[in-house]
Amino acid sequence: MLTGKPKETFEAFYDAVRQNDILPAKTTYLLHLATAMAVGCVPCMEYYLKQQEQEGISAEELSTVQAIVMAVSSGRVNAQFREAETKLRRG
Repeated sequence: MLTGKPKETFEAFYDAVRQNDILPAKTTYLLHLATAMAVGCVPCMEYYLKQQEQEGISAEELSTVQAIVMAVSSGRVNAQFREAETKLRRG
């Protein structure tokens, strides 16, 4: 558990990323949620899903983000499998 200066530093970094002046707030939220899905962080997904209504995110938008993460993840799994097959053939 972070405490003291490391905690303060992380929280400042997180706040700067989350409340940036570059991307719209909704886009930033969806990127955070998609990243949580991609890395498999259940507590993060729960945290962001609790904010769905306040961020104005529809069920259809959530479904689309989920589908995108699933599609990218399936590409990763396919590439990993091909890599394993290639190594086995060379081995």
